Amino acid sequence: MKNNVKIALIADIIASKKLKERAQTQKILSTILTKMNDDYSDQLESNLTITLGDEFQGIVRDVKTAFLLIDRITLELQIMTKEQLDDDISLRWGMGLGELITPIENKEVSIGTDGPAYWHAREAIESVHENDDYGLLNEKIVTKHDDDLFYDSIIRLQNVIRNQWTQTQKETVHYVLLTDGYNDIGNQMVTDTLEKGLGKSLSAQTVSKRIISTQIKQYIQSRRLLADKIEKGRILE
Repeated sequence: MKNNVKIALIADIIASKKLKERAQTQKILSTILTKMNDDYSDQLESNLTITLGDEFQGIVRDVKTAFLLIDRITLELQIMTKEQLDDDISLRWGMGLGELITPIENKEVSIGTDGPAYWHAREAIESVHENDDYGLLNEKIVTKHDDDLFYDSIIRLQNVIRNQWTQTQKETVHYVLLTDGYNDIGNQMVTDTLEKGLGKSLSAQTVSKRIISTQIKQYIQSRRLLADKIEKGRILE
């Protein structure tokens, strides 16, 4: 049985005070978080909640869902703000594993709960703020165990892949994750997913090029395997 080790997420909008449409960006983010809280209700112990205008936090039941939320929220915010505001928006993420010293009294709002899980997530996001690897690093994890350096080395490589996606590539990954999460994918699944999401037919060559250019198969496998590795460590504590 798992002990009381929780998974906390803290995120904020990078350079939010410099945004051309800050209020609209916050509104889009709020809409996305409401959707995620509904989509992942069973996997959230405490809903993703905006604590400041540009920052939000929550408690997630498992590491794979935490990674999936990071990817889906990041991509949806980037896609929507580019389409609606013609602005390039990015999020900074900190994931922390640890106990809570105060109970979760209201799942609907992630405010008033405190403990090492949140302290570690705060440490992680501040570390990203101090060193974002020339804009290629957006997330970090702190568990206070020997494997943290290994975990973050893999996350760094994953971030390099994600941060090089074009707008079209982001849309491709977004629809794949929306449809099937981190499950293994095939060309036909991607074809069906994109045609449904984009509302148009795509050639087999086009789909194949998108799979190769995004490195989506490798990315998904890497996220899933890393989540499993971290989860095993959490169970064994």
